[in-house]
Amino acid sequence: MKKSLVAALTLFAAAAHAAEFKAAYVDIQRALQETDEGKAAKSRLQAMVDAKQKAVEKEKTALQTEVEAFQKQAPTMDDKVRSAREQELQKKTYDFAQRTDKLRAEMADSERKELGSIMPKLETLLGQIAQREGLTMVFDKSSSGLAWAPPALDLTNELIRMYNAQFKAAGGGAAAPKAADAPKAVDAPKK
Repeated sequence: MKKSLVAALTLFAAAAHAAEFKAAYVDIQRALQETDEGKAAKSRLQAMVDAKQKAVEKEKTALQTEVEAFQKQAPTMDDKVRSAREQELQKKTYDFAQRTDKLRAEMADSERKELGSIMPKLETLLGQIAQREGLTMVFDKSSSGLAWAPPALDLTNELIRMYNAQFKAAGGGAAAPKAADAPKAVDAPKK
């Protein structure tokens, strides 16, 4: 078993030396946020968040006012009335917390839906760039743990330009751009 692993690694290393290794990287999160369609989606999401946040703040303020009024009146209340009112406020507080958690989940789902339609398009374009440039690998700076790479190997700006050229903010799709239309990426150092 150990010999076959060593043999496989040796073959892999030999094949890697025989073929030119070229790599680059891209910051997918930045590309998502900086494409025209991504900016429009973020703007729509922010408007939705702002509107819902106002409603939440209004409800929170009303609940706080109710709690403060109860705390002032509690010492003069009958035990049964105080206990019933306290339970009512606890239920309102719990319901408010549940609604805000549900709202957060809805907002996260909306963000996934809004930005989720962009991701497959970015991946397709990135594949086109990688094939055109003969890249062996393209790393995602935002999630791969890439600690450092020369800026010349960053394909993010090219990816954003290609995306904006092909897909308008309204979301229309066009045919894939020709390889000659996009700028060339810089070759990665050979390994």
